[in-house]
Amino acid sequence: MADLKAFEREVEAFFKPLFPGEDKILVFGDGQHDAPPLMLIGEAPGEQETIKRRPFVGKAGKNLDEFLELMQMKREDIFVSNVVKIRPTAVGSTGRIKNRAPSREEIELFTPYLMKEIELVKPRALVTLGNVPLRALMGKSTIGDMHGKWHTACNGLPLFALYHPAAVIYRRELKQVYEQDVCILRDSLTIQTRK
Repeated sequence: MADLKAFEREVEAFFKPLFPGEDKILVFGDGQHDAPPLMLIGEAPGEQETIKRRPFVGKAGKNLDEFLELMQMKREDIFVSNVVKIRPTAVGSTGRIKNRAPSREEIELFTPYLMKEIELVKPRALVTLGNVPLRALMGKSTIGDMHGKWHTACNGLPLFALYHPAAVIYRRELKQVYEQDVCILRDSLTIQTRK
């Protein structure tokens, strides 16, 4: 745990000066930080995650709960994080601040820190949630081609690609595919992590 706290201080020291005058809150990973069976990686925190300073607690967090139920796991058994540790925002047509997808620059800035976080946590396998983490760990891959299968991440770890839980909220037709993929992950996890 001390290593992760030092890591968080290092990330804060690097990123805070990049956003002068802005209150950019960093949201770090959460959960079992000592060689968990899985590390789930999303793209970036949203509004609720920034308020609570914990990944996957908003609407996508409810889908994460469904994922854990299908996996027959508890949140405290795994480690959950994001590629980008700040909430990417834009001003909507009504003038309200809304979430947006992370920019290429944000992803490139944060990816080395994600790699270091993975190294510190030492998960037995990675699960990417959506395109952003998949591309950060696999290159130019897209979730439509890669979901529901095991791959090898750029750091050599087994990687299983899933649609982002938020995608299921906005595209209900993905729910069955997502659930099937999670069942494949559950049924094959032990075999993959023994290799």
